[in-house]
Amino acid sequence: MVTTAVEWVFLKFHPSRFTNPNRPLTSRCSNRLGFRRFSSSASLSVAAAASSSTVSEVDPKREPVSLGHATRPDFPILHQEVNGSKLIYLDNAATSQKPTSVLKALQNYYATYNSNVHRGIHYLSAKATNEYELARKKVATFINASDSSEIVFTRNATEAINLVAYSWGLSNLNAEDEIIVTIAEHHSAIVPWQIVAQKTGAILKFVNLTPDEVPDTAQLKEMLSRKTKLVVIHHVSNMLGR
Repeated sequence: MVTTAVEWVFLKFHPSRFTNPNRPLTSRCSNRLGFRRFSSSASLSVAAAASSSTVSEVDPKREPVSLGHATRPDFPILHQEVNGSKLIYLDNAATSQKPTSVLKALQNYYATYNSNVHRGIHYLSAKATNEYELARKKVATFINASDSSEIVFTRNATEAINLVAYSWGLSNLNAEDEIIVTIAEHHSAIVPWQIVAQKTGAILKFVNLTPDEVPDTAQLKEMLSRKTKLVVIHHVSNMLGR
């Protein structure tokens, strides 16, 4: 389901929530790009991180661990070295790696109830369909959707964007309506809206970046108006990593 309302949601995490107060933490700068490389003592599980009782009980002087470092142990494929260094995988826009929980769920599916969804009445198909719909309900609950029928599964982000563009976009956008994107979007989040704008007469507007290479929120606020029907902004740029 797509609406014309634009809503900004900021999740505020205290970084110390992802530290383990019972484990020493060390780090060292490792490269000229300014990334910090953490030693094995920083390899924490999410469960361990979540077990910290309160923020106030965490030593404020202890260096916080990022969510990425806290969840790294959950991805088996990262537990290897390439050319003498720990594997660091950045090509998530093409293929995302899977955590242990997902791998176990996939193995359980193929080992116990592998069958067509919504296309059979036998036991395995019924179970596969039930599990499929249960996943839809879980996603709906997670993002606070009003109904699980609002959740549409696609093969990837590109397919999802094209689906919205050529269904909702062509049906709801008219001449002079405005679509706002940033200049740092992946081409899969720009080209569909260029095509839709050409077909409908909608106007495509671009938000520039600040000197820190992040979207200029001040400019975005100035662009928003009653003509704005859609805002397309990345969470993290696949080019800039920000």
